[in-house]
Parts: sequence; C-alpha cells; structure tokens
Amino acid sequence: MDINDLLPRSQDAKFLDVPYEERWECLKPTIVRLYMGKYRPNGKSTTMAQVVMFMRDNYLFHAVSVLIPLQYCGHLAQAYRILLRSENQYRHRFSKWGVRRRTVVDEKEQITSALGRRTHAEMSTSHVTLDPDKEVDKKQMKRYLNDQIRHHKAEPMSPGVFSSWNLPYGAYSKALGKKSDQPSPFGGTGATPSYLNIESPEAATPGREAAGPSPTMQLVRQKVALDRSSLFLQGRHLELLASCGKEDRITLANYLHDFYIHSFVVAKYWGRGPQMDQWTAGLVSAFTLGSFDIASPASLASAMSPAAAPDRLDKLDGPTQLCRWSIHVPSVFYEEIPEESDPHSWVAWPLDEEALSMSFAESMGRSITNSTFSLTAPNDLPISTESLSQAVQQNPELLRADAWKVAIMAGNVDLLLRLHRETKRLPDGIDEIYPFHLAASFLDGGNTCCDMIITLSSIFESRYLFFHDRDDLGHTVLDSFMITILRSHTSVSPEHVSARFNPPHRFPGEEKDICGRWDADSPVVRTLFRHGYARVPTKWKHAFCHTAAQAICHSVIAIWGSPASPPIDALSGLFVRRCNSCGLELKLGPLHTLVVVAFYLAHLGMPGETMFGALAVLVCLLSLGAHASLRTVISVEDILGRAKPGRCCHKPMDASDLMRAVPHDLIAHWSTDCQTGWMCILQVLLLARHDGDPNLQQDADSGQESDSDEFEGNSNADSEEDSHDAPQNHDCGLEWRGLRAHTEWLKLPCGNPKLGLLWATIQVELLTYRRINTADSWLSSRFSMGALKAWLEGTSSEFHIPLVEGGMMRNHSLCGWFRCRDFVCPVAEEVCKEHFMNMDVYDRATFLERPGLISGWLQVVAPDEE
Repeated sequence: MDINDLLPRSQDAKFLDVPYEERWECLKPTIVRLYMGKYRPNGKSTTMAQVVMFMRDNYLFHAVSVLIPLQYCGHLAQAYRILLRSENQYRHRFSKWGVRRRTVVDEKEQITSALGRRTHAEMSTSHVTLDPDKEVDKKQMKRYLNDQIRHHKAEPMSPGVFSSWNLPYGAYSKALGKKSDQPSPFGGTGATPSYLNIESPEAATPGREAAGPSPTMQLVRQKVALDRSSLFLQGRHLELLASCGKEDRITLANYLHDFYIHSFVVAKYWGRGPQMDQWTAGLVSAFTLGSFDIASPASLASAMSPAAAPDRLDKLDGPTQLCRWSIHVPSVFYEEIPEESDPHSWVAWPLDEEALSMSFAESMGRSITNSTFSLTAPNDLPISTESLSQAVQQNPELLRADAWKVAIMAGNVDLLLRLHRETKRLPDGIDEIYPFHLAASFLDGGNTCCDMIITLSSIFESRYLFFHDRDDLGHTVLDSFMITILRSHTSVSPEHVSARFNPPHRFPGEEKDICGRWDADSPVVRTLFRHGYARVPTKWKHAFCHTAAQAICHSVIAIWGSPASPPIDALSGLFVRRCNSCGLELKLGPLHTLVVVAFYLAHLGMPGETMFGALAVLVCLLSLGAHASLRTVISVEDILGRAKPGRCCHKPMDASDLMRAVPHDLIAHWSTDCQTGWMCILQVLLLARHDGDPNLQQDADSGQESDSDEFEGNSNADSEEDSHDAPQNHDCGLEWRGLRAHTEWLKLPCGNPKLGLLWATIQVELLTYRRINTADSWLSSRFSMGALKAWLEGTSSEFHIPLVEGGMMRNHSLCGWFRCRDFVCPVAEEVCKEHFMNMDVYDRATFLERPGLISGWLQVVAPDEE
C-alpha cells in the first residue's frame, strides 16, 4: 500500500472551513483507511500515533478537545500528553464508528466456517476482508486455530447417531424439501455473514497453477473438520450439512450412508453367510446394487472394485407385487437346504469361529476407526474420522445403543438376543432410540412377523413400555403401527398424518416393506434412493394384505395382551389438529385414529383394497379392551382440511360418530368393496359401543373340551343366557393353569358373542390364506365382507360364510379366543378342523416357532399391582 494515495488532492479535501465535529465525518474515509491499512514498511499496520501525526501534518487536523499551541507547551512531556489526548480522541471515534483492527472470536469463527465451506485449493485468509476494508490478521488466525485444535475434545455421542443416515445425499436433500427463498436444501443455515467479503481465488490469481492450501488454510480445514465431527456426534445433521460446501455435502452424506448400509447388511445376516470381515465395501456394494454368486472367487474379486455396481438402469423397475409371509408352528424341526443365491438359506457360522468372539458393537467401532465400509478415503472427507474414532473409544457403551438400533431395523432377533446376553443389561441411551417404536416402524411380516416385538418385550422389564409409550414426536407405539399401515398401503403424505414429520418428508421405515418384498439392502431400494427418490413410489404398494394384518395384530396382542401393557386407550399423537377459531388442540383416541386410517385406505388406498385388514386390527383392539365408547373432542372438517376460518367445528365424538360424520360425497367415490368394508367397520363399532344386542343368538361354539392339557375350558360359561347384559364381568371359561384369563389375570374383555365369532373367523382367515398369484383375490372364498355386512346390519340372521356354515373352525370361546395352549397366538392346526391352508409355498414362507406369549406372561406383574 502507498501512503501517498491518502494525501489531500486540494485544499478543499482538507475541509478546513468545516466545524470541528463535522470534520470527523468528512475525514472519516481517510482516517479509517489509514488506520486499517498496512502503510508502514514491510506491510505493517499504521500505529495510532502515526495516524495522529499524519492527519495533523497533512490535513491540519488536531484531534484535541482544547487546542494548545506547541510553542506554549514548555517541554516535551507536555507535548506527549497532548499526543496521548489526541490518540484517545481517535480511539473514541473508532469505537463510535465500530472500527477495530482486532478480530473478535465470533468473527474468527465465522471466517473459519465460511472458508471451510469453500473447497478451492488456493482459497486462503488473504481472500477475506471484513467491512470496512479490514484485512484478516493471519497471525491472530493462526494463534486462534492452533489453540482451538489443541484444546479440542471429542464430543459425547448421542445414542443412535451412527445408524441414522438411512439415505444417500440425493434422496436426503429431496426429503428435506426446498423453500422458494432459499437455495436447496441448506441455504438458510449456511449463509456467509454480510460483513465478510470473500474473493474468488480464480479472480485473484488468474492463470496460475494451484499451489495447494496455505498453512493457515490447512489449520482452517482441520478445525472445521473437528467442528463438523462434533455436530455429527451430537446428531445435529442439518447444521452439519449446512457447514459444508455442496461437494463436501455429497461426499459426507454418501460416506455416512455407506456406514448405515454396511452396518445394516452385517446386522441382518449376522450369524450366517459371509462373516463380518468379508463384508467389505465392495462386497456390500455388489450385494446390494446387483446380483452375484457369493461362492465365486471371481465375483468376490470383482466386488472389491469401486466400479462393482454402477447404475445401468434406464428406468426404475419396481419389486414384485406378491408378498412373503410368516407361518407360526409349534416347533421348527427342519433344516433348510442351503442355496448360495438365497440369503434365507445361508449356512450358519461355526460356533468355534474366532469371529464370534467380537461383538457386533465392536465390529461397528472397528469399521468407524478403519473406514473399511466405504471406498472414500478418510483424507477426502470434510470431517475428522480420527475424532469419531476417539469418541467411540472414549464411550464404547453408547455405540451399543447403535448396535441395538441396527439389529432392530435389520430384523435380526438372534443378534439382538446376543447383544443382550453379552452384558446382561440394557445399553446406555436405549430410551433415546425408542426400541418399540423402531420395531413397529420396521415391522417385517414377511420374515419375522411379531418376533422382534416379542423379543423386546422379553428383554425389557415388564413395566418398561407402560412408562415409555411415547417417542420424541409424541407418538404412541400403537401410532407407530398405524403409521406403518398408512405408509405401506396408501398415498397419504407424512405431514398430513403428523406435523412432526416435516421435515423430512417421509415416513420412518420406508426402506423396509411390511410384507417382506423389499428391505434397505435390496438393490431396487438402493437404486431408487441413488436416483434421488426419498420415498417409495405409490406403484410399489398394494392393498392392506393378510401378511401385514397378521403382523400388526400379533404385535398388538404381544404388547396389549400382557398384564403390564400400556394404556390401550391412550390418546393418539397422529392427526392432531388445532381449531383455527378458538385454538383448542384436538386429539384422537386409538379407535378414532384407526377410523381415520381406514378412511385413507379407502380414499387414498391401493387397487383391490377390501378393508379387511383395518377390520382385523379393529376387532383385535376391541378384544384386548379398547373402548368403542371413548369420546374425544375432534373435528372431521379440520382432519379433512375442510374447516372454514373463524368457525369452530369440533365436538365430542366416539369412533362411530366420527365415521358417520365423514361426508357422503367422499364415500360415494370409493370402490364397492371399500364402501362395504367401511360399513362393516361402522357396524362393529356400534356393536361394541352398545355391548351387543340381547335379542341375538349366541353364535359361539358349544364349549367342547380343550385340545390342550394346560388349557381348561368352562363349558357352562358359553351357554349363559345373561352374558349379554354384563359383557365385561361374566367369565367365558378361558383359563390357563388355573388362572382365569378375563377376571383374574389378563383382564381381557369378554364381550358380545357376535364380536367373538367375528374375531375367531378373522384369526382363521389370517392364519390360512395368502394371495399366491397376482390374479388371486385378496380374501379367501371362505370369508366374505358382503356376508359380514348383511349379518351385522341385521338383514341376515346368520353369518353366511363357509368358515361358519361349514363348521371349519375348531372350538373357541364366547369372546373369540381359540381353546389351545397359547390362545392369544394360535397356530393354523389349532384353529382349523382340517387342513385348508394355501400358504405352503416354501420359497415365500418363513416358519417361526410359536412365541409362547401366555407362558411368558406368568411372571409379569401389572405396574399398579407392584
């Protein structure tokens, strides 16, 4: 800088005829440039004394409150005091103008963050200025950066952070949406402050070859990487991505997604097939993005290549429309014939293998430390893998919560049990991953049915769910099941179901299909996400099938059949609305929520929807004690988005009132099957609300002797004529080892015999029929929704379906539970008099040992009885 550029060009530039106070403002540009610039030799900053002397000598500007000619000072000390007074005047003005040479901590932090978002090789602090025309002091920045790096400590981990990145960058950014006034998707949080001016290196050094980052810039990137690691460990994902430039965002998001997929695959197949060391980044990529022969050395070698599974699809092909299913059996006594192309039949690991000595949590930690799960080199990442590794080593306990989370999402019950056996206690932070909600969101009726829910119930103390029924979104576990139904079988948007889902705009668990047709590691799903789709397309979905309905019902029984179950009538956290007139918050009861779910199955459901699944869940809930008479203050208009401004539309309603308030013009557009199913659900609610019609005949069985020596039936209870009048108090004879199931133990309602017969037929239908081909009906020929509607409405005196008229069902109680060893979860041969199941299609069926719920509940004590 040349100080001659600041000399006055004329007498007028000195503003000698302007009053003293006004001269400060006139000379301000010159004074500020002089003070902030580096006009001394060797590029050093101008001192305050030099500013005073320059302005006095060249502009005749004396910055003193009382002017004393120097010839009257008498000695040098007096002149020095005058100089000090002048400097104080300048300092006062600089403070008033907000001019300072020193860079404060906040500015250093902003400079570091802004430079950290820029990936150009030649970017440096020399390209940064602060208004007004203030250069960055490199020495200050170096001292600050070195101090920050030296004192950095790994942040404590939030439970579940390593297993949260279930989408690659393209899909994740789409899921967050875009605001019209912001660049997509993180423009608002990653903006550079207006007082920072950053010059492009290209403009600063045109035509020059890149020399690499300067020493100061290397420190900047090191500190930014540490800060980003802290954001990641704290689970602050949006802030993490906002701190990155676009290229770094893509690299980071895909790297973390690689870890999610790698952990998911290892957890899903833990205990069989390839052992954990064999699941390299290349092998996982090949396995989840394309087909290969796992036994072939050539295939294994090619899988190690970064180009092992490139996208070659011109269009996205969807999965099959045909479900898998789970069949409960008394015991699993067969061994599958291994097929190397079918993961379901991979050979189990030998028990003496050294690999079994390492836990799954430890394998996750080793993957993080060594970055073996990704083809991206750690040095190419915008975070510090060393910091992540340090955090894991300092608190390995929290990584156990991640291991449990991945095991639940992957559906590996054996792995979950192994994780529990390793320490015989729950991991720290387990509450923060909401294990039961997670299992409900990742329910897999095609492979594990209710096994994950039952396993969690056996691991956790009996009263755990009683006190942990709501997650951080305010949803109950039952809400999570309802979300899974809507996600899998309708096109309703997530934000309409719960405002807490916005953003991201997707349902939890979309990467796993409830009837086993796809999973997070399926090539079709990975390809979908890689193409930037965050949600499963509607064309992949189908009607609410028997596989899904069975998994929901069995899981609901496993939770709410227990003596220590959470309150079944707890208010829902879904479809919560607030009156736009009075501001009252409107919440639904559980049966209200199921009615809304049924509405969307009919209104935005898939072709072929029969409403049988919704009916099955409803009757299951009623059989477990849900009250059809429960009333809450709600508004149909607000739920449907038809409420008029300035007018209250809400009033107390039970579930049947809610159904009858749905506008007929909407119902008229539904298919005939959906209208029939809707009316069946309404009639069931009316029947349950009024505790039945005393003029109806009892349609239950005659009370035959039990097929099990542990189950005792009271045959007289089934023929009591006055049982209709007090359905909650009479005893239908269900006993287990001397314990009366209704009155003394499980406290299950023993209600209307019509509901009992219906519940029995629903259980048989779920246990014996699946759609084998796409042309098959969603319901078997043994059950009819039309016949049910006629029977419930009274136009038919009998329930005219083959299951009833043909005497195809075994003995069941008045309330619809079959008289067998485990009456809450019977197997097919315990509900059918002869074999008519069509589900013995072995390449689509998974055989599971009966869970034994009843025996498991013997030691359970209700919280209010402790």
